[in-house]
Amino acid sequence: MIQVFKKSTVALGLIVAFSGSVSAQQSDTGTQGKELERISVTAQKRTQSVQDVPISITAFSGDMLSDMGLTETDQIGQFIPGLEISTSSGEGSQLIIFMRGAGLNDFNTNNAGPVGIYSDEVYISSPALTAFQFFDTERLEILKGPQGTLYGRNTTGGAIKFITNKPTEDFEVSGRVSVGSFNTTGVDGAISGSLTDTVKGRFAFTKNDSDGYATNLMNGKDVNGSDSLAYRGLLEFSLDNLNVLFNFHGANVDSPSTSFSLLGATLDGSTPCNTEMVLANQCVTNLGYKAPDDPFEGNYNGVQDIDLNSVGSYLQVDYDLGDLRFTSITAYDELDRFLMEETDGAPQQVFEIVYGVESDTLSQEFRVTGGSKENYWLLGAFYLSEDLQQDQTLDLFRELRAFTGGLSDPTGEVTGAPIIFGRTLNQQEIESTAIFGQATFALSDDLNLTVGARYTDESRKFDAMTRLEDEAVFGPDHYTLYNEKDLKVDSSATSYRLAVDYKLSEKMLGYASISRGYKSGGFNGGFLSLDAAEAAIQLTPYDPEYLTAYEIGFKSDSFDNRLRFNAAIFFNDFDDLQVFTLLRTETLPIVILDNASNAEVLGLEFDATALVAKGLTLSLSGAFMDSELIDFQAPIGDDYSGNQIANTPDTSISGIARYEHYLNSGAAIITQVSFAYKDDLFFSTENNPIVAQKAYTTVNARLGYEDAEGNWEVAVYVNNLTDKEYTTNVTDTVDLGGSYARTFALPRQYGVEFNFRF
Repeated sequence: MIQVFKKSTVALGLIVAFSGSVSAQQSDTGTQGKELERISVTAQKRTQSVQDVPISITAFSGDMLSDMGLTETDQIGQFIPGLEISTSSGEGSQLIIFMRGAGLNDFNTNNAGPVGIYSDEVYISSPALTAFQFFDTERLEILKGPQGTLYGRNTTGGAIKFITNKPTEDFEVSGRVSVGSFNTTGVDGAISGSLTDTVKGRFAFTKNDSDGYATNLMNGKDVNGSDSLAYRGLLEFSLDNLNVLFNFHGANVDSPSTSFSLLGATLDGSTPCNTEMVLANQCVTNLGYKAPDDPFEGNYNGVQDIDLNSVGSYLQVDYDLGDLRFTSITAYDELDRFLMEETDGAPQQVFEIVYGVESDTLSQEFRVTGGSKENYWLLGAFYLSEDLQQDQTLDLFRELRAFTGGLSDPTGEVTGAPIIFGRTLNQQEIESTAIFGQATFALSDDLNLTVGARYTDESRKFDAMTRLEDEAVFGPDHYTLYNEKDLKVDSSATSYRLAVDYKLSEKMLGYASISRGYKSGGFNGGFLSLDAAEAAIQLTPYDPEYLTAYEIGFKSDSFDNRLRFNAAIFFNDFDDLQVFTLLRTETLPIVILDNASNAEVLGLEFDATALVAKGLTLSLSGAFMDSELIDFQAPIGDDYSGNQIANTPDTSISGIARYEHYLNSGAAIITQVSFAYKDDLFFSTENNPIVAQKAYTTVNARLGYEDAEGNWEVAVYVNNLTDKEYTTNVTDTVDLGGSYARTFALPRQYGVEFNFRF
């Protein structure tokens, strides 16, 4: 792990040079009296400046998110080093989130990852609900490291919090209209104000449509488009010391499913290609198909739609008793999603999947807080109940059925090529309860001690059925391969946080912490193997995951609050890290969730922001990590010890340059350019160089005009200015169709938008 320190030394040298340039320009810019904005956060369940919180936090205001063109959850990882976010199979699928090496790249819908997503105070439990459009947002907070002693749901990797705008006393209306490449349109709107002396309301929505950024050569139509709607209504009641907030929200997605870009893996349909030939797109699939060289073109015979509908609500009650504050949050969400995926990405019907899921989630959190600014404490209790049902089908090698007649005999024994239509029906019930608390004590005027603890008890029940459905072979009753009921796993754990922070000066904070996180065990939610022994491995529950995180950091404002520099060194020590792994067998490949005995991540992160001249602000952030699976022998196949953790690049850097030029009228011309660099990364535990993405850099630009009163703005933007082609995920389907399925980020996209607020 020496490498990470070499990179860190270079990075710190750059920051010193960066800081020096700010100092040198200080007397020439005339910026005395100007300073950087301080964002207030509620990371510790109370309002504090982000610079006063002894936790690694990245925070953005709603305006900052809008200026960067961020509207969906899978976009934010681009600008936050150390955070990787992608979708498992494109539009409408759940997110794959990794933070400091903690994450889960499972495409099944029954297992949430170790990085929690919160909307206001509510944890989003269902993985299928994590990929959403955020709108009318007050701010975004990203907390790094285990979060359990202050939050209802325990998360080992960190927490991503979207805080929405709340109802206002005064009447307000705001909106956004945008038009861009690929016939992309977006409309947002919000209206807020008082309904009575004690009741305020707010309603907001967003509607986005796009024809798509790729082409189906079979019919000339656009693919990979979108059609989505989301809405939110809030009512807030205030009476003396009582405040009640009711939230009702929903979303609908009716978009085409993602069409994959293929890489063939064979020379002639059977002889394997080497890595270089595959990456050069010189190979074909098992049925002899070679995909176009342009990753945004393909021959797709089965483009289908994603049908997602969700509704939910929460009720938050806050009662101020003076020395104590009581909070109750009751939340409910339900989801129905049907995602049809042409996984083979070819003109033949080779490999097609349908992911169907329904979920109902109820959560209840109680908190009591008290104390003063110097000595603050919180006690809480949490309960979550989730009922999830999966209905998933696998249609394999349908193109060959006319020649072979089907899978096998009615006993289910494989007699030839595995040509099947299989259905998996799973049901999972989760009950999780926890008590948690944290207290901060002022040991002196400058020294604080924080201690926290949590006890979690979780139970999962799982039913799994797999059957083969083929009227010609099995008749109307089908053939049931497996019907396992009342599988159950119970787990409990105590986790903790211990931290000290010290005011090195009025505007410099140093801190050190050690925290323990826990993620419960569970069950694989994917398709079961045709082989009984292999299926038994898949049905074996995986164990809980534990993370001990060590961190030392500091936060500082200097040069009259014109330079902000925060940095942290961290070490994540995993026990029984949960890893999603592809296993090759003598028949069909299988994927499992399993445990690596140990894994480690050592890293350094920094954030620097400087007001270097009148109206000119520069920001630079970076993360340097060295990750390793210390001990992982797969149940079938290879030893992956020493491999890099998936979705954890060694280096990631991002920067923003923003210039605000004010005219004599008071109006402003605002120019912003941003870039993001990502080092090589693997999408899989196997560290297959094909299931990977080489290092790349993207650039976005924006030019806007804002009126003197700040009531409206018109802007033009270009995202992915250099038209960089890079993958957001790659799936190994070699043993199923002789190919690799890739999803690509959007190519260069430009447009114009109009924002208003009154």
